[in-house]
Amino acid sequence: MTKKVLMLAAKANMIQQFNHRNIKILQDLGYEVHVATNMVDFGSMSEEENERFKQWMNDNKVVAHQVDFERRMGSLKGNIRSLKQLRQIFRENDFTFIHVHSPLGSILGRLVARKFGVPVIYTAHGFHFFKGGPKTGWLFFYPLEWIFSFITETLITINNEDYVLAKEHMHAKKVVQINGIGVDVEGAWRVTDHEKQLARKKIRKELRLPTNAFLITSVGELSNRKNHKLVLEALKMMSVSERKSIYYAIAGTGENVEMLTNLADSFSFQNHFILLGYRTDIHDINYASDISVFPSLREGLGIAGLDAVIDGTYLLATNKGGVNDYLNDEENGKLFNPIDPNQLKNILNTTIALKKNENIIRKNELLKFDYKYVDHTMLHEYRKMGESKR
Repeated sequence: MTKKVLMLAAKANMIQQFNHRNIKILQDLGYEVHVATNMVDFGSMSEEENERFKQWMNDNKVVAHQVDFERRMGSLKGNIRSLKQLRQIFRENDFTFIHVHSPLGSILGRLVARKFGVPVIYTAHGFHFFKGGPKTGWLFFYPLEWIFSFITETLITINNEDYVLAKEHMHAKKVVQINGIGVDVEGAWRVTDHEKQLARKKIRKELRLPTNAFLITSVGELSNRKNHKLVLEALKMMSVSERKSIYYAIAGTGENVEMLTNLADSFSFQNHFILLGYRTDIHDINYASDISVFPSLREGLGIAGLDAVIDGTYLLATNKGGVNDYLNDEENGKLFNPIDPNQLKNILNTTIALKKNENIIRKNELLKFDYKYVDHTMLHEYRKMGESKR
């Protein structure tokens, strides 16, 4: 009889962006992999990328199930509908275990898994409560995570702070830390300076930047949590002469296009502000950048920030969440408070003046974020979970 595993997240982008390799690991272990997610309201990726993801699942014999998960934590009516859809999927399939992601998907998935006696792996992609975070996160999400940890076999965290908290306060049978989803650190370090210069020229030509342009970039969905408005607010606080050669580009899609555009217009920065949309050439964009800014209000680990660091781009990043697992203050970047535009303005001015990006040193401790080590841990956990069901 074919062994089956269910990969579950509320939005398809969570599977597409973070779980391709996990799916292949499970298939290599002999599992028929099923995915349950919302492929209609698919989250923070382009429609074209969503279609490519659905085609990838079809080409790789992944069984896809549409579940109408709503946004954020959903409504009572919507969540009841999603629970009914999940129960039908479980009735039709005997899963060895399931792997859940995202707050809403993990809660509804664990409820149904408990009813059917199916073990659960849950990857927390950054708890919504953290040191210095808003009280609402602690009042709402902490009790939810605590309660549902009692019906979780393996809880996987992706940064040091969450791991310590989970070990001390959560009740999953096992708590494991991985260093994000894994990135190709060694591959990034094999890129030559000549190749980086070619990519830099290509991107800056595409953006039609003047030769003296100082390019700041950010990568991430255009949402309130990603907080790109802070960068514009910091630039607005500069004098006209301080920002005359600065250009700011964001790679990502989302609901805040109009708000960000209006903010840039408010201080006559519109000709220096570039929305790139969804991009697949993020490394080239990093090479073209003079600095990268990662201003999220909350970040589990922050793959975009990690990509910038391994690409050798000086990173200014939020001090909320797992970024400081890989950013060494004053060496490969600097942390800042993501609600303080004046602090960011001062850091930008200092960084631009010192041309920090010319002095990035590769740190061997970044190798722990290489995908090989993350995949090794996931392989081990999947094997153990499969053995426990026998």
